[in-house]
Amino acid sequence: MPAYDVAVVGAGVVGLAIARAFAQDGASVVVLERQPGPGREQSTHNSGVVHSGAFTRPGTLRARLAVEGNRRMFDEAPRLGVAIERCGTLVVARVDADVPRLWEYERWAAANAVDGVQRLGSSEAKEIEPALAPCAAALWVTSGGRIDAAGLVRALDNDLARLGADRRFDFDLASALRGDSGWTLSTRLGESVEAELVVNSAGVRAARVAGLFGSTGHRVYPCLGEYARVVGEKRSWLRTMVYGFPPPGYPGIGVHLTRTTSGDVLIGPTATYIDSMDPPPLPHTSLATFAELASAYLPGLTERDLEPAGAGVRAKTVPPGSGEAFGEFEIVEEPPGSGVVHLFGFESPGLTASFATADHVRAHWPVGRT
Repeated sequence: MPAYDVAVVGAGVVGLAIARAFAQDGASVVVLERQPGPGREQSTHNSGVVHSGAFTRPGTLRARLAVEGNRRMFDEAPRLGVAIERCGTLVVARVDADVPRLWEYERWAAANAVDGVQRLGSSEAKEIEPALAPCAAALWVTSGGRIDAAGLVRALDNDLARLGADRRFDFDLASALRGDSGWTLSTRLGESVEAELVVNSAGVRAARVAGLFGSTGHRVYPCLGEYARVVGEKRSWLRTMVYGFPPPGYPGIGVHLTRTTSGDVLIGPTATYIDSMDPPPLPHTSLATFAELASAYLPGLTERDLEPAGAGVRAKTVPPGSGEAFGEFEIVEEPPGSGVVHLFGFESPGLTASFATADHVRAHWPVGRT
């Protein structure tokens, strides 16, 4: 049976980054993934935004990893040959009632030491986004960016192969047994590996995986996020990324507009709690609804200008009806001293935070360093 220093459960972008960090330190590493390839879930079903950290509650691990992750992402992506752009983020208060929330974001940005945050009036915002509807005020955050998320997954997977790490796909973890030299991880079909340290980066399935190791006190709530894509000549109406404000109690940052590295314009994601860990086969959200949401920022955009653009499922730790948009990023060894590290709640800005998260895990649970 193959034995490794580290087994990472989950080949999303966070899991791949963690595995790469340990492999760079000389550890023997295996990545275990239930899907037939890497990054098939949250990691490539998102907006591809590199968040600044300006809109993340100060004093949290989530904020610290977002801000540091932004810097690390712009360092690492070019080294890996991944398309990334520091295009900036425009946060818009459409009406006067939203302006106090805008200034709260400004205070959060200052507390999180995010540079390049500017107050704008309506005419200044339209200089950045000429098709934008008039607004009460805006914040321009120059450190916001976009990345080819699928390209990042491929590059990390390729770099793991170069470093000699193993990747086991179609490995649906079903049992975990602790022995004298670590953990034996097995599928129902009898495929097994041994590892000294296990990192549970299973995203929406992290609580289920944690239960296999005797950690039963955590819940992850699947939350569907759907997208629409702008087609035709109106794709040129957006240059950067435009965010607004969701209704109070909405379980996310709200539907926003993003121009991707490939030139697509995405509208989304929505946020709907669901019972399944997989997206439903049919959309919950109509193109008419997406058009209504988007036209508040880009007047003249209609349902005829849109097509469905897929969906993903977030791994939320705040339950339905809580009134909270986001929970904290949780990185815990549980049970204590077990050699099993669990990551919970790594939804947005998990992609942004991936390299910073890898640094954090490697620093707290060092394996392989000489």
